[in-house]
Amino acid sequence: MKAPPDPAPLIEIATAYWGSAALIAAVRLDLFTALADGPMSAAAVADALESDPAATDALLTALSAMDLIEKSPAGYANRPLADAWLVDGRPGFLGPALRYNGDNYPLWGDLDAVVRAGRAHAAPDAYLGDDEARTRNFVYGMHHRALGVGRAVASVIDLAGRERLADVGGGPGTYSALLTQRFDGLKAEVLDLPGVVRFSRQIVASMGAGERVACTGFDYYADDLPGSYDCALISGVLHREQPDGVKQILTRTAAALEPGGALYISDVMLDDDRAGPVFGAMFALNMRVMAHDGRCHTVAEQRAWLDAVGCDVVGTTRLPAPINYTVIRAEKRR
Repeated sequence: MKAPPDPAPLIEIATAYWGSAALIAAVRLDLFTALADGPMSAAAVADALESDPAATDALLTALSAMDLIEKSPAGYANRPLADAWLVDGRPGFLGPALRYNGDNYPLWGDLDAVVRAGRAHAAPDAYLGDDEARTRNFVYGMHHRALGVGRAVASVIDLAGRERLADVGGGPGTYSALLTQRFDGLKAEVLDLPGVVRFSRQIVASMGAGERVACTGFDYYADDLPGSYDCALISGVLHREQPDGVKQILTRTAAALEPGGALYISDVMLDDDRAGPVFGAMFALNMRVMAHDGRCHTVAEQRAWLDAVGCDVVGTTRLPAPINYTVIRAEKRR
């Protein structure tokens, strides 16, 4: 009789959340910021965080085993990865993005209920304006992620000679700020929900783009785009929608785009056979947890939907990990 396979991979998958929970807890406690000035004993860390000494010691041990911090006779100190990305006040600080992941974390525990019912367990509106703290975590989290992803995406977007960009569902406005910095004469309008754009204005101003980027309250389920544009960007938006929702957004966007206008779609996408890649498949599952209609789409699907609204796909770029975005360029027929 053939021996059964080793069950170790199943245990590794089932306990994979231990590491993410430890990281998110440390970010919420601001532990890495406490260690930014040099080694500290476990007792000193607990005193700085006003946390339980024994539990703090256990967390420090876990973070050390994960190579996020190091232990020496002088105490605990950040390793380079944590020092670069997890210290509040540093240019690359990812705290808001990780806190946003922490907000989502409990929802994954109810994935079976989401799959059974077909709807997100928690109302997505909580982080789209209804809950100010969660909305801020969401918008600033997307901003810090977009600073990395956005620079890679912006590098394959060509808006030379364009003047008016519609950034549909533009969230923090990071893409608009980066693109208007890159292309002379380009002005942008971030179109997103009122509860979102109140934070977008802060972010755009902090990037020195306040005069080039306007932020307008907008609901793409109900509103037509407020102007006429010679280019448009839909980035990180369509993964919240089923096909009918995507078609509605593309119809509204194409209607506001001038003939010959460029339309870029940037998002996590699945292969055309919808069997992978792994990151896209897991991200699609995350969107089922986060949004009632979450779904990742394929290039082939979007090519057909764009054709139906009078736009031809003229280029596709797949960005490698850790970006994991695909960028589609389409142009509206003249």
